[in-house]
Amino acid sequence: MLQPYGDAMTRLNKDLFKVFIPQDISQHQLAVAITLVSILYMIFMPATEWMIYQREAVDQGQWWRLFTANLSHSNWNHWGLNILGLWLIDLFFQPVLSQVVRNALLLFAMIFNLLMLHFWVDINAYVGLSGALHGYVIGAALITWRSDPFIHLTMAVVIIGKLIIESIWHINQSTELLIGTNVVEESHAFGGVAAIIFVIIYYILVKTGQIKTAALN
Repeated sequence: MLQPYGDAMTRLNKDLFKVFIPQDISQHQLAVAITLVSILYMIFMPATEWMIYQREAVDQGQWWRLFTANLSHSNWNHWGLNILGLWLIDLFFQPVLSQVVRNALLLFAMIFNLLMLHFWVDINAYVGLSGALHGYVIGAALITWRSDPFIHLTMAVVIIGKLIIESIWHINQSTELLIGTNVVEESHAFGGVAAIIFVIIYYILVKTGQIKTAALN
């Protein structure tokens, strides 16, 4: 009866090994691009402040900030947490989900998150990738759940549970001290919503035969 659990843990150990020894960096093009651009942002601050989401600037027509805010960070701690999370997720799902769908999911979550923050939340400034990363891991886990139901569904349930807890209690005080700014819990929730929307669209397209399944296992 413990065999499924044992198989899942074996798979998890193998995936964690791959995290530290990537087999083919060309399978992670978007993660590489985000990493490099965000490093440049940090190095050349404050000259790169044009990338930060600022409501007034967006209202004046600087719409690119709805994307580039995802590449901006409050300090190196913030950058490190987000980039580590990005690579852990991308490397974990690379063996079971095509790069095209991984990239589409992450980009959709990035753009959806900032649009929702702009039109639904009373916020004047925002930086960071964490909202999109919540959507990335939930969406990827739900698309690839058949490859390892125990690990992938548990992952989705845990992250969704975190979103629910965040909406009730303020649990990110230590993170805020580390990154030097407020954690915008709404962005995490919007990332989750983006994931659900993307997964629904994905399965509709697969069901209607407009695309082939992108799950590799």
